[in-house]
Amino acid sequence: MTCAPRRTLLAIMACAPLLTLAGCASPPLRLYTLGVPSDANVSEPHLSSRAATIAISRVILPDYLDSQDIITRQGEEILRSARARWATRLSIGVTDLLTNVLSNKRPSELITDQPLADVATMRIQVDISRFDVDTNGVGTLDATWAVLPRDPNLPLTRERVHLVATGNVGSAADVAALMRGLVIRLAERVNTTIPAGQ
Repeated sequence: MTCAPRRTLLAIMACAPLLTLAGCASPPLRLYTLGVPSDANVSEPHLSSRAATIAISRVILPDYLDSQDIITRQGEEILRSARARWATRLSIGVTDLLTNVLSNKRPSELITDQPLADVATMRIQVDISRFDVDTNGVGTLDATWAVLPRDPNLPLTRERVHLVATGNVGSAADVAALMRGLVIRLAERVNTTIPAGQ
């Protein structure tokens, strides 16, 4: 064997593993949010200096859910998506969406999940004990919440809800949409328990 063919053979052998690895590259990671796409049609009313201020505490989720992993449940097994993740921890995404929905439903009140300069008129704490989407397309959300007024003489409101929705779960986008719908329904239920501006 002459020198040139030997070099060519060695070059091919050296490049073969690299070409094999390039062919095995996984698809890019996709990031999802629970947030509703642009709400450009929502008007921003001027808030009065006497507007009620409602502080939304960060939503509490079970530890196995409160991560950036998009998961589905198959019986007792938790399946984590290999190619998709939440853009932020799930508890932050749920809190953001809950705050956004409540703000849109109550435009004359300041509803925020951010730190405030003064004490809020009331605070809302949501605890989600179950938030699963199974591989058959059934989403379940179990939550309790409390509306805590600043004034200790006012009544405390406590409620709970069990929500179920069905949908396609063929992709991470489908799972995100199903979960988004459940959080929006939760926000609508929470909204009905918030007393009128105090």
